[in-house]
Amino acid sequence: MNIDFKRVGIQFVYALSISFIFLLLDEIYSYYNDYFIFHFTSKELFNKMGLLIFVVSFFKNIKLRMGLYAILLLFSFFQYVHFSYFGTNISGIEFYLFATNIDETFETLNSVLSIISIPLSLVIIGFMVIYFIDRFFSSYLYSFKYNIFIFILGFIYLFSNIFYLTNLHKGKLKHSDSKRIYPLTNRDSARNFFVSFNYFIAGILPQKLFFSNRSFPILPKPILLNRDINRTIIFVIGESLRYDKFRLDNNKLTPKLQSLTEDKNFFFKKVYSGGTMTKVSVSTLINRLKYPQGLSQISKEDNCLFKLAKENGFSTRLISAQNDFHMQMLRDMVCPKYIDTFLTRDNFKNYIKPTGYDEDLESLVKKEKLLHSNTFLVLHQRGSHSPYEEEYPQSYNNYSSYENTALYNDTQLYNLINYVKQNSKGEFFIFYVSDHGELLGEYGKKGHGHLVKEVYEVPFLMYTNSKNQALREQFKYVRNHYDISNYLLSLLGYKADLIKDEDRSIYILNADLDGFSGYGVIDINNSIESKLELKKY
Repeated sequence: MNIDFKRVGIQFVYALSISFIFLLLDEIYSYYNDYFIFHFTSKELFNKMGLLIFVVSFFKNIKLRMGLYAILLLFSFFQYVHFSYFGTNISGIEFYLFATNIDETFETLNSVLSIISIPLSLVIIGFMVIYFIDRFFSSYLYSFKYNIFIFILGFIYLFSNIFYLTNLHKGKLKHSDSKRIYPLTNRDSARNFFVSFNYFIAGILPQKLFFSNRSFPILPKPILLNRDINRTIIFVIGESLRYDKFRLDNNKLTPKLQSLTEDKNFFFKKVYSGGTMTKVSVSTLINRLKYPQGLSQISKEDNCLFKLAKENGFSTRLISAQNDFHMQMLRDMVCPKYIDTFLTRDNFKNYIKPTGYDEDLESLVKKEKLLHSNTFLVLHQRGSHSPYEEEYPQSYNNYSSYENTALYNDTQLYNLINYVKQNSKGEFFIFYVSDHGELLGEYGKKGHGHLVKEVYEVPFLMYTNSKNQALREQFKYVRNHYDISNYLLSLLGYKADLIKDEDRSIYILNADLDGFSGYGVIDINNSIESKLELKKY
């Protein structure tokens, strides 16, 4: 068989040209909508969209080619409209909510009609340009008359994706599996739509059809009690720091915080994480998740702390020492539309001379003068994230690399507390909690994403100058991330589920927000905690 390499080259040019238009539309829309983050990359052009279009280019029928392009553009259109209204990608659970809440869906559609002009114009212009490119190249393209075989191969590929949930049931969600569940920042819009739809078909729909008896409730939107609030709330979220390495009793790694133990304004204890992975535990904290199957509650945004803070007159800020890549799954989970200032490590250089360590967070607090009243500020650390040796200056290289991250964090929290004490002009609360812990070789494993105590037992501290004794005393009843969310909710002026000594169950998610990778339950009866019971779907 003689191959005309010139025609093959033209076929590649055709595929890249069509791909360029798809990605260009995302780039243009990102300038229009600040919440839609996309940066054109050659990897996206060649490895992602380009490969798909190259396969499509072998379809002989031009109507079939254009039909597939129209479907991809429709995916992008839906994403653009969703970003215009919600500021996030479409998540898998929203396909289910769309179908089961028809009345509410149509009410929402009526309100979005006014914001579809830009997305609609983009995809129509994009389709016209793609049609022109296709007509220009069509006579030069190789064609494959047995299109049915390409469809069969494509169907087999799509069907094979359904079985990725088997990895979830093994109790460990791999990063590659996470990419099949959660849309990613800086990936093309059509791809993100497909990922969410695939998760709906492969994960959510079977769960709703066959395991409806295992469903959990969605918490209602909390009631606003107090609009007259004048306080600064600083919430520091740590990374991968386990409690036993950051306890205060006779611990070489927490010398500075131990010096505060006699201070009546300082509080410290062990709590249970909401999940064993960052995207799960941080989502739990910010969205007040009590139960598994949390994506439904997240998508409604009625319990998102940033949204509630914003609605009660607080300025809202999230400053993360993690970069855009590490935040690519998490961004959609924190209702970014309601965050006044959202900075990641990639933005720090625009404000300070970054060191690359967590001390940059305090530098930004000082530089931007963020300690004014009615501020809800979340500082997201790199903390004890692996590789550990990259998370602290060499001056802290005293013990093992993981222990050095704890020693460094001790200094950072101590310095932040002192800075706020000296510079805050009103009532303030400082919270710190780690998102999850870390295995350091126990059970023959390292890292997180496992339902074991080294991962779900984390440190929690509070420092406050508040004179409100009821708010101060609530600290002793906090047992887990859900309680911390409610604590913050009460500080923001809302009626919260402030649990004291009631009997209850504490849920600890493993590696995904809907519980497919398993979850743990700790029952509390007469103040006595049971051992963790592992549950699986």
